[in-house]
Amino acid sequence: MWMKFDTSILGKCFFWFGLVCGVLGIFTQYGVAYQVGTQRVFADATFYFLLGSLAMLAGIFLNTDQTNRLL
Repeated sequence: MWMKFDTSILGKCFFWFGLVCGVLGIFTQYGVAYQVGTQRVFADATFYFLLGSLAMLAGIFLNTDQTNRLL
């Protein structure tokens, strides 16, 4: 059974991906600050924070009203 493509589902996926990137950024920054060895496994924390903020902005954009009318 195929679902009809809806931009709100894609927006929710972007939003949750942004939250996961934020958690990975915090975890990576903790590892760098306390030298627990995670800096070799994961990317830089700034990368995760920027990717997460970009994904959240994309999710917000996809969930906004596209008719250019005031609500």
